[in-house]
Amino acid sequence: MSTLTHSGEETLPALLEACLPAGFDASQAQLIRALDNGIWRLTDGIIARVHQPGTMDSARTEISGAYWLYGNGIPVPLPRRPEPVVADGRPVTFWTDLGPGAPANPADAARLLRTLHHLPVPADLRLPSHDPFARFRAQIAATHATSEEKSWLTAHACQLRELWLALDWPTPRCVIHGDAGPGNTMGTTAGTFLIDWERLSIGRREWDQATAAWHRDLFGASSDDYTAFARVYGHGITTWPGYHVIRDIRSLCALRHATASPEVRAEADHRLSCLRNTAGATPEPWIGRTWQWAPCAAGADGRPADEPTRPCPGT
Repeated sequence: MSTLTHSGEETLPALLEACLPAGFDASQAQLIRALDNGIWRLTDGIIARVHQPGTMDSARTEISGAYWLYGNGIPVPLPRRPEPVVADGRPVTFWTDLGPGAPANPADAARLLRTLHHLPVPADLRLPSHDPFARFRAQIAATHATSEEKSWLTAHACQLRELWLALDWPTPRCVIHGDAGPGNTMGTTAGTFLIDWERLSIGRREWDQATAAWHRDLFGASSDDYTAFARVYGHGITTWPGYHVIRDIRSLCALRHATASPEVRAEADHRLSCLRNTAGATPEPWIGRTWQWAPCAAGADGRPADEPTRPCPGT
């Protein structure tokens, strides 16, 4: 099986259409990433994000959230327009280009997330409630999989949702990034930034915290990186039983990063086999994983979507 990831080139018509009323030059646009959105670098220090159709609410949340975060001392790239431009049925947003950079070191990422999680929940910012299952039905429907595989994925998601709803959370709800992986942190000469705020929401800080441990457990990121993250954040998360539920939900989400290319289709098949405990996985869900996943390519820059260590473009 594999899930469908677009090449990004299909977002070019929307980019060209949106740049006209926005007053930006797209003649030398460079596609730098394609996964959920097409990310394009324009001239004059502009990054354009071409969102998926039907995502106007999340695009607006990303813009309003960025202003709120900046006002509360969180380093973020600022929008270059206060509203998305709708073009070819897609919202398009424009951002300050941070220039070249690499994923932030774990300590700096932990420091920013800790600050974010301790901000008062804003009364005037209409953030959605975090729901990690919101996109599962559409993602499963889009997979290149057999009917039996899709049925298993649906049942597995339902089981995980029951476990999620039964979790005894140790902390109150707060503002979370929602997708705080290494690809959405950025170290530059100007400092460390958190980027890509389309999943900004009210949820549980443990979801953001678990990402560093998940990259260690599934993708072979350094244990030292996780240790540094936990030390600066203030505590670890892997001793809390709920971590394993979050880890398994994130693992199911990661199937969407596979494309239909022969090389990555094999990785998608391997990931599904691991989730089903038929290829290199331990059958006991509370024991640390014995398998490792390879990253899946997701963009014109060659950077894998779930790669924990490679440099990433500014956005």
